[in-house]
Amino acid sequence: MTDPGGWGDEWDDVADVVVIGTGVAGMAAGLASASRGCSVIFVERAPFVGGTTAKSGGSMWIPNNRLMRDAGLVDERSQALEYLAKVAYPAHYDASAPHLGLPELKYRLLEAFYDNGSVAFDELADLGAIPFDAQSVELGYPDYHADLPEDAAPLGRTIRVRLPDGHQRGLDPTGGEQLVEQMRKVAEGQGSKFLLDTRVVHVVRNGEDEVVGVEARTGQRTVLIGAQHGVVFATGGFLHDEGLRFDFVRGRLFGGAAGAGSTGDFVRIGAEVGAQLGNMTEAWWDEVALESVLRTPSTIEDVWSPFGDSMMIVNRYGRRVMNEKLPYSERGPVHFNWDVDRSEHPNLLLFMVYDDAVAQNAEPSATRHPVPMPGEPDDHVITADSWLELAGAIEARLGELAPHIGGFQVAETFLDGLLAAVERFDALAAAGTDLDHHRGESLIERKWASQPRPGSNNPFLHPFAAQGPFHCIVLAAGALDTKGGPVIDGRAQVLSVDGSPIPGLFGAGNCIASPAGRGYWGPGGTIGPALTFGYLAGVSAASGPMRLPTQEPEFQGSS
Repeated sequence: MTDPGGWGDEWDDVADVVVIGTGVAGMAAGLASASRGCSVIFVERAPFVGGTTAKSGGSMWIPNNRLMRDAGLVDERSQALEYLAKVAYPAHYDASAPHLGLPELKYRLLEAFYDNGSVAFDELADLGAIPFDAQSVELGYPDYHADLPEDAAPLGRTIRVRLPDGHQRGLDPTGGEQLVEQMRKVAEGQGSKFLLDTRVVHVVRNGEDEVVGVEARTGQRTVLIGAQHGVVFATGGFLHDEGLRFDFVRGRLFGGAAGAGSTGDFVRIGAEVGAQLGNMTEAWWDEVALESVLRTPSTIEDVWSPFGDSMMIVNRYGRRVMNEKLPYSERGPVHFNWDVDRSEHPNLLLFMVYDDAVAQNAEPSATRHPVPMPGEPDDHVITADSWLELAGAIEARLGELAPHIGGFQVAETFLDGLLAAVERFDALAAAGTDLDHHRGESLIERKWASQPRPGSNNPFLHPFAAQGPFHCIVLAAGALDTKGGPVIDGRAQVLSVDGSPIPGLFGAGNCIASPAGRGYWGPGGTIGPALTFGYLAGVSAASGPMRLPTQEPEFQGSS
């Protein structure tokens, strides 16, 4: 560490770079700074490291990565930028326009991601901080929108974490846990310090309005931590803050996979220092089993790809509303549809209905949740002997849940609609083609496919059984986390409302306005950008000038 001369006794600790949050974005920032000779202090609100990353599979979506290149796959820059822009900002994308129709800053962020993602991965992997699977290209997943004409390199961008032999999903540490644990080990080997159970509440600026540290709470104590070169925020989004969700997110979210500490700390702290906010209405959408998330808003499992072939999802009118096997990021927003004729959200809650062949299928699929394995507890599953009885049981269950769902109920015509939807689905399944929603036709759906039923015309579709029992799980919109917050530039510098960088303040991960816009490019599409912009934040902070505090620290937001 550079000699911290000029720092008074009021400072409890001082480092060159202070990183707030220990998910992949924060870890990448600290590792990058330490590799450039900086002392680093990590500050983590939870009593353990990892944040939301530790709950994930740990895969990283990195364009033009070296595993792709080694396999002979080409991910040309201009074509990749077209895919990035098309998915992130589909309403504005124009291949013939300057910056592909995007505002310049948003386009530059996509450039920064493409240009630096592989660089960040290479440096951190070479440090031994990323336990990646060298077979990721051969065994990996296609992009979520691989069927778009703009996706010229649909395979190979997802890098998976290497799992130990015999790894048991749901019992052993996740890929995300193994990723952040390896990053922690390397960071400690670099001499970095970790402060756990410590929540940052304000930044501290000097007389030149430069960020020079943070004010934090640890237990009943307030501590001041100085940063000579910069403070990097990587604190997660605001999924678990009811007020921010209500004010900003464009639909009702009931919870999701984000760590419990994702309560928007950087939204508030950034606002205190005049940061520009962006992308506040968006999230990394998915679906959740309503009754599970009402018990535990920070979920363990969300609904990644609804399980089963004799299964469909219907709305309050009993109508099938989407391709049930679409990626979770595309299904979540279906819950927000607004019916202008009826002035209602008919899809606020959706109903995943399936027959007993699905319920008794013992395939241990990675996407099985929320369908229990045969014999497992299933109190979130509604079961009845006929479609008539199932409709009545759904209505009764919604009555029990009324205080939590605004009194949402199925329509009087629900049973009629459900029976018509079953008849139509059975006809499509018998023919082997989903003419209504094209289920099972995309590359990612085929990759996620379960084992086909013997004699089936289509592994994704099978007629419902003629007799019950039949089952239902109530689904709601959820998210991996939100993706809005302070706006950054291509160096991960936080920008003020006038567009200029706030000196000494950097951000990455879900706490900032995501460069991904509304989109989700592919498996690992949250962690790839988080790692990249965390790395850029660490590099930028390390290369910045040394800053000193004023005689009396200037606390932002303190009373």
